[in-house]
Amino acid sequence: MRHHRYIGVRFALVVGAALLPCLASSSGPGLIAGPVPVSLGARETAAAVLMARALESIKALRRSKGLPIDRDLDPNQTGIIGDEFTPLTTSLGDVEAKRTSANPAFAAVLVKYLSDAGLTRGDVVAVGASGSFPALLLATLSAARVLDLEPVVVYSVGASMYGANIPGFTFVDMLARLRANGLLPYHIAAVSPGGEEDNGAGALFDEAGTALVAEARRTTLPMVSGTSLAERIQWRLRLFDTAAGDRPIRCFVNIGGASANVGDTPEWLALPNGLLLRVPRVPSSPTRGLVFEFAARGVPVVHLLHVAGLARDNHLPYDPMPMPRSGKGRRAP
Repeated sequence: MRHHRYIGVRFALVVGAALLPCLASSSGPGLIAGPVPVSLGARETAAAVLMARALESIKALRRSKGLPIDRDLDPNQTGIIGDEFTPLTTSLGDVEAKRTSANPAFAAVLVKYLSDAGLTRGDVVAVGASGSFPALLLATLSAARVLDLEPVVVYSVGASMYGANIPGFTFVDMLARLRANGLLPYHIAAVSPGGEEDNGAGALFDEAGTALVAEARRTTLPMVSGTSLAERIQWRLRLFDTAAGDRPIRCFVNIGGASANVGDTPEWLALPNGLLLRVPRVPSSPTRGLVFEFAARGVPVVHLLHVAGLARDNHLPYDPMPMPRSGKGRRAP
């Protein structure tokens, strides 16, 4: 019989129950209070438990807004699966991939990636995310909470099909509820409309071309600015550097395919999944995207886009039904 390491129901409940009380007692932003040493496996489990709790909170928020959960699209009733087409939909997407990304085990995967990148307590992580995979952004922030990292998030409201594409219920709204519930302490540093050239154009069912900009403005958060994609990429870099202050940015996490994050050069299409300590080739174009800007600095990158590959590489089930509530999934030893 082959042996696999499981993030299973019993282990998650036992270890998670032991670790999560530290969240309430800690005076700092991290899950683990004080200098008590905690194993990587325990942190992975705690992150999965935290993400599962966060999903319950997001589902409650959705219901409070009167937004029904389509059982055909979201049979596991996670609440984080969006609609097929809305004014915020910018591209095609697979509902199976979105359902797969909602497995809380992805929070454990992010703990492993960030730990393997060499990050330790208090390190700054730059995060660029579109609305396409809100569950992977949730997984990233759950991992950051457990590892006591300081994420700086720039969020693009444009989303592919079934992502966070419901007006008034984007990840900005989800994170605000999680913050109010005491589950995640983080704020989004800035928002962008997303879409073509990062300027709000290109939504599939928005003839006026104003929906993405209007949704970004609704958040009242600082808006990314610039008249070109290159300028908007540089604006983000300055924001990340300013937020980090005199500390180095130790990792960049890309979630989805926002043009400012992956750029518009052919090289981004060849980017592997997961943790990249170096990328195959860094283009010289001013529109090469943040993935390559940080790679050029020698900063590790975590690239989260092709969910089927991410699930396969981490021995997680694809489109599981029912969803393992505690984040159960196989991990490579």
